[in-house]
Amino acid sequence: MPDALSRDAIDALGLAVDELLPSDTPAGLNRTRVIEAQRVRLLGLGGYVGNHVEPEAALFGRRLAARVSISIGGGNEANARAHASSLANHLLCLSRSELGAAGVHRLQRADSADARVIVFDIDFEFISTPTTAEGVISDLVLDIAPDG
Repeated sequence: MPDALSRDAIDALGLAVDELLPSDTPAGLNRTRVIEAQRVRLLGLGGYVGNHVEPEAALFGRRLAARVSISIGGGNEANARAHASSLANHLLCLSRSELGAAGVHRLQRADSADARVIVFDIDFEFISTPTTAEGVISDLVLDIAPDG
């Protein structure tokens, strides 16, 4: 059975990439994003990375290595190539803090045989934010009388 948190990490990477890209696309062009997860690892100790304060619950995370492909469709070849180049330059020029805020720890351009497709290798860190409290034990009172 697939790990739900790993699936959430892959979905979160897609959303992060979408948020990092400019929202406008030139008229007549469209773009399609494909994520190919290459490896998913646990963060912290067995996936546990700490406690969330409100709601009080454990935090679990995953580290994801993935290849992200963005293909440009429609329009003429010159406009599609120019837009692909513009998107690649946009992503590569993002600051380390912008990438880190999105959970991206490494963004490296990879080769693509098609000029309409830009490909990146990405290391992404995902920490699940709980929506309900789990009743984390913070105090343990032992009222045990000694034998004898």
